[in-house]
Amino acid sequence: MNAWQSLTRRLAVATGPIRSLRGASAQAQAQRSVEDVEARPFSEVPRPGRLQFMRSFMPGGEFSDASIVEFSMGMRRRYGDIFILPGMFGRKDWVVTFNTGDIATAFRNEGAWPHREAFDSIVHFRQHIRPDVYGRTLGLTVGQGEDWGKMRSAVNPIFMQPRGLRMYFEPLSNINNEFIERIKEIRDPSTLEVPSNFNDEMQRLIFESLALVSFDRQMGIIRKHRDNPDALALFRTSRDIFRYTFQLDVQPSAWKIVSTPTYRKMMRTLNESLDVAQRVLAESQQLLEQRRRAGEQVSSHSMLQRLMDIDPKLALIMGLEILFAGVDATATLLSAVLLTLAKHPEKQHKLRAEVRQVMPSKESLLNEETMRDMPYLRAVIKETLRFYPNGLGTLRSCPTGVTLSGYAVPPGTPVLLAANALMKDPAHYPRPDEFLPERWLRDPQSGQKMQASPFTFLPFGFGPRMCLGKRVVDLEVETSVAKLIRNFHVEFLHDASRPYKTLFVMEPAIDFRFRFTDIQE
Repeated sequence: MNAWQSLTRRLAVATGPIRSLRGASAQAQAQRSVEDVEARPFSEVPRPGRLQFMRSFMPGGEFSDASIVEFSMGMRRRYGDIFILPGMFGRKDWVVTFNTGDIATAFRNEGAWPHREAFDSIVHFRQHIRPDVYGRTLGLTVGQGEDWGKMRSAVNPIFMQPRGLRMYFEPLSNINNEFIERIKEIRDPSTLEVPSNFNDEMQRLIFESLALVSFDRQMGIIRKHRDNPDALALFRTSRDIFRYTFQLDVQPSAWKIVSTPTYRKMMRTLNESLDVAQRVLAESQQLLEQRRRAGEQVSSHSMLQRLMDIDPKLALIMGLEILFAGVDATATLLSAVLLTLAKHPEKQHKLRAEVRQVMPSKESLLNEETMRDMPYLRAVIKETLRFYPNGLGTLRSCPTGVTLSGYAVPPGTPVLLAANALMKDPAHYPRPDEFLPERWLRDPQSGQKMQASPFTFLPFGFGPRMCLGKRVVDLEVETSVAKLIRNFHVEFLHDASRPYKTLFVMEPAIDFRFRFTDIQE
């Protein structure tokens, strides 16, 4: 998400870090009590002028082609660890902070129903274009308040408990087996490199895996039914929505005043994805009923069926949000893991040794028990999330006034908590530019683990509004990486100095022409 940060990606916060976070919160609380007395007025928070800011995004402007990370880091160099991104055309001012004490304060004061500044274009579509479908159920991505809280409470047991994933181990393994065959089909027979559009293939893998959760069916988009029109429509729209959201709701846009071309594209895209999802969900339920009538034993414990038992509308909305928030972000994470392993062959060899213990043969099945025995795999993924931070951070709006970096911030002010930018900061992570999965494991001699600075590693957010799809993404990425590294030695023989760019979230900036060499048994 995150991405799913938007539902917004992978590793649960363990007991130790939670204690650290609580300790940091207590320390920040004591600091805040002093700051409250001397808080400076909100009007003094550093900021550019609105016209100056708007001109910087126009053609030829300083940030005309910049990502949210690039222009925020540029602003940080100019204004310091806290500043304001001016709102315009109906969007509020955003406070941006890189201060870990501020991040702790914001999370501690977010309340039982954390408010995150929504993607207003999506809210507009659901409230005013298609209220016939959504009504009061706006979804977890853009919903707020008590309605959001009720929905989150209903779906938490389905998505956040490990037992809900048990039935997906085998079908996800089969999907990844199909992806491995696809790699063998498309790689060059002499160089063993995959084509320049391999990112599209990785996105198809992730789409197929997430569609299994969303709609209880395999769409066949990897090999069997690559031209499936409904699958392709959902595949395309899930990616387009992300791009249009950035243009309408993050960059300055006048769509709330006048119907812009991007706004019209967004509304058409949202309509198309909704119509196709309704049709696919209805077909999935018909196929399920046919199998039951034929006497086939059908599980009623899938995530989709459990959502259907609560409310079919909820199942539809969650299916769409899983794809919207998950496909691009998870495919990008997979590419980043493969890239870091390709550029650090000694880490890849170490991971393969661990995977071989769990998968003696390439055909060995992965299950809940064997997946527990791969700590280095999880460390590799966690370090990749740090090494290539996905976006800048997460948004919150505190229901009460708070003091951030000594400034009195009024209630309801959107605050962008730039925690992800701190993952490459040497003040928080020694040797930040080195890929070191070992930093997340216990030292074999001392038995100690690295103590990450509180509130600097939050790729899935924190608190009641943390990423709902984290466990699903964990399972998919761990399965894919384990299967690929067991089957292939992965290399990347091209420039990877700037492999990603970031709009709202990270996306590829180069072609991933990996070389996949078969591992001999």
